[in-house]
Amino acid sequence: MKRSLALGLCVSLLAMPVMATEKDTLKARQDRLSNELEESKKAQAETDAELEITEAERDAVKTEIHVVDDRLNELSEQIAIQQHEVDTARAELESTRQQLSVQEEYLESQKELVNERLRVLQVHEDTSYLQVIFESRSFGDFVTRAMTAHTIAEQDRELIHNYMSEMERLESLESTQRTQLSFIKQKERELVITKQDLDRTAEKKRDLLVELNEQVEQLELEKMTRSEEQAVMAEQNRIINEQLEAIATAEREAAEAAERAKREAEARAAEERAQAEAEARESELEEAPEVTAPTEAPTNVSTSTGFVRPVSGYVSSPFGPRDNPLTGVPEIHKGIDLVNASGTPIVSSAPGVVIKAAPATGYGNVVFVSHVINGEIWTTVYAHLNAITVGAGQQVAAGQTVGTLGNTGWSTGPHLHFELHRGKWAPGQPNAIDPAPYIGY
Repeated sequence: MKRSLALGLCVSLLAMPVMATEKDTLKARQDRLSNELEESKKAQAETDAELEITEAERDAVKTEIHVVDDRLNELSEQIAIQQHEVDTARAELESTRQQLSVQEEYLESQKELVNERLRVLQVHEDTSYLQVIFESRSFGDFVTRAMTAHTIAEQDRELIHNYMSEMERLESLESTQRTQLSFIKQKERELVITKQDLDRTAEKKRDLLVELNEQVEQLELEKMTRSEEQAVMAEQNRIINEQLEAIATAEREAAEAAERAKREAEARAAEERAQAEAEARESELEEAPEVTAPTEAPTNVSTSTGFVRPVSGYVSSPFGPRDNPLTGVPEIHKGIDLVNASGTPIVSSAPGVVIKAAPATGYGNVVFVSHVINGEIWTTVYAHLNAITVGAGQQVAAGQTVGTLGNTGWSTGPHLHFELHRGKWAPGQPNAIDPAPYIGY
């Protein structure tokens, strides 16, 4: 009986340092998670501020584009008016040119007659009256002839004057219209050049708007991703708190059990000492049994991690450097891709607690599981699932189904993207290690 009580006390004392070590590990992990969660929140605040600024810039560019478009519409209307004025001026100029052509043709047809009359008027003007006098048969005939000659001369002068005046008028009108047409065309060219400049400005603004829209989309995606990361880290914190509480409860129970065992051992020892003293007094032959203090057991026992394969199949993309199959951009693949038929069951690689079981950016339908193995934290990730069969906070056993293989998220075909993290899952997967050796690949 004495030996069994001492052995129970030793086992209780042995469990306490083991739990203390696990508690210290979990506490340190919780502190790191809290710090990283604060850093993630700070980064998200910066992203929110950058997103707000970018959205404001985008709205300003949209307003500028509206202004430019309004100005372009106005210029288009002005150009249309100018084009109409150019067409009208060209028509008027063409009409004037046709009138000039007709007048020139008429004058050309009358050229001989007009030249003859001009010659007669210039050469024989002084002798015409003598000819009229000598050829007149009477004074009345003379008067009649003189008046007729004068009338003809005046008519010739008026005719020639009218011809010349009309020619000058048409030539002047043509010159004016030509000048006006040149002015209108110059104005039209200026409007066209202005419109071309505005077209280029509008194109640049639209290019800038496209770029800002892409930035907004990227920031919104980053914001969403950070929110998802914070949710994962917050859930990890919650689970670690539960584990810490469980350890604290176990420590209290172990301490109470140790105290009870100690009291029982002391009581038994006292009883045995009393009995021994009585026997010693009677026989003086027996000595009181000596109770040796329990020795401290080693606290760091190394065992195999014992991860099981989450699904059978071949590895289509190993851990390490590769070109992203969607973008072609070089990257570090933080897991391995296991190919099998869509709908194939996916199992947990070790016992643990589900951190997240829901869609996530990039991962598609994904399950995160936190494991505590020999006092060390591990995290496994099962991505691109077709369906999820567990929930956040659920305890799972090694080999228990967590979902089915699929092609959700950023995936190019049915497969399981499997990640193994020595420690917590964190943004950027800094703790990811190659899972192949741990699951037999």
